[in-house]
Amino acid sequence: MRSGPVTEDAVEKPGRQLSVAGVLVVGGVLLALTALTYGLHKLPHGAWSLPVALLIAGAKGLLIALFYMHLREQRTSNGLVLLTSVVFVAVLLAVCVLETRTRFRPTIPPGPFPVEALPGAMEDPRSARPPEPAGPREP
Repeated sequence: MRSGPVTEDAVEKPGRQLSVAGVLVVGGVLLALTALTYGLHKLPHGAWSLPVALLIAGAKGLLIALFYMHLREQRTSNGLVLLTSVVFVAVLLAVCVLETRTRFRPTIPPGPFPVEALPGAMEDPRSARPPEPAGPREP
């Protein structure tokens, strides 16, 4: 059993609870955002597809956290945990994006297929010869 003073975080405030109509409105907004996500995946918007999808997913996650997980009704302790987790997810996403954007293109060995010259490489990669094998040569 916990003894001590009751903090303000633990006390529910009846005036801040969501009504049935509010729950239905938030549910309708979530359904509309889901339909928007489904509708947008058919459109060609190139490089904007990932940021738009993440923005919609973030909005849905925020609505769920605020209204269905009741973070809106509580004070700063749970909000701080939510903010910290969002910051960590943003950092991890940024690291992943930066890592994939700075990768080198794979080197394609010469062969019977067309080869693109890599920056700083010889003009004609087919003219390159493999190094001579080390060891004694036969006369």
